[in-house]
Amino acid sequence: MPSRGDAALADAIVRGYLHLRSGATVTIEAWSHALPLARALVVAARRRGAEPVLVLEDEEAFFQSLGPRDAAIPVSAAALGGLGDAYVYLPGPEQFPRLFGLRWAELAAVGGRHSRRWRQIADRRGLTALRLAIADATPTAAERYGVDVDEWREEIRAATLVPPRQLTRSADEILRRLRTSGILRIRHSNGTDLRVDLRARSPVVEDGTRRRSSSTAWIDVPAGVVRVPVATGTGDGVWESNRQVYDRWSEPPVAVGASFRFRAGRMREVTFDRGGAGFAAGYALGGAGRGAPSSITFGLNPRVVNAPEVGHLAHGTVGLGIGNNERSGGRNRARFAYWTGLTGAEFELDGRPWAYPSRPRT
Repeated sequence: MPSRGDAALADAIVRGYLHLRSGATVTIEAWSHALPLARALVVAARRRGAEPVLVLEDEEAFFQSLGPRDAAIPVSAAALGGLGDAYVYLPGPEQFPRLFGLRWAELAAVGGRHSRRWRQIADRRGLTALRLAIADATPTAAERYGVDVDEWREEIRAATLVPPRQLTRSADEILRRLRTSGILRIRHSNGTDLRVDLRARSPVVEDGTRRRSSSTAWIDVPAGVVRVPVATGTGDGVWESNRQVYDRWSEPPVAVGASFRFRAGRMREVTFDRGGAGFAAGYALGGAGRGAPSSITFGLNPRVVNAPEVGHLAHGTVGLGIGNNERSGGRNRARFAYWTGLTGAEFELDGRPWAYPSRPRT
């Protein structure tokens, strides 16, 4: 029987994100460590009159299936993208350190899990697909980051319970102002003073609704961010991050005190207080466009504070993306992308002060 917490979370996901009708079909794909929540999702879906199918990736079987180097990495079957009306993915594996030593392309196959063919099938079907970040919050990951796993999971749970319609209202406040503005100036008492041109392309909203997602299929849960591509060749000034950057695949996995200097849309200098080796390793292989300030993000979720891997969602946090910005609707296709965050900044749009939308009540 699902725990009370899993049952409440599953019910909120089925009602608030999937909007399943009676008779609808939903595929729930989970790694073995996430089976308790997967069971709760099955129960919640059936109580709504839907027909769930549970697909289990047994972690030990996965690792035993890994062949010699250059062998194919096991991924989700492409046919699953066309099975139903909705899809929920609880990611893994929990013991991800066992994958250390694989090349980046192989790690991407595990992290991405769903092939281009899967996405094509899902897009044609109009599938609504959720990726649940709470399955990423495991004891193994918490130990690597040096955080408390129960606090991490509770923060993700609370952020997931924020209704998408509330995030939509916050996003609309930002969109209304950006429609009539172009040059954003970001300042902070820590020395940040950066100007970027946001008139390149339309913003991308990730508020938990499929119609506004950056992907035609996937919706990250919890949600709550507006992504805006930066015009090519723009970006001047200094960026001093005051949020930690978490990347479970990097060594070390936590970076602190990222500092960037830009001129005419190109990075001229970068330093870290701690943990910059992961940035340097990825940057070295990034190719053209790797050092461009390429996107600005605005966090919307009032329940995200310090949880690893979802800092870009935190309400009041503005983020700077460097390198590839395709997820933000841009055209930078560098083989490298990096995000850092800043909380407590002040803003000007076209020379006029602009206040970040107020924190919504929860």
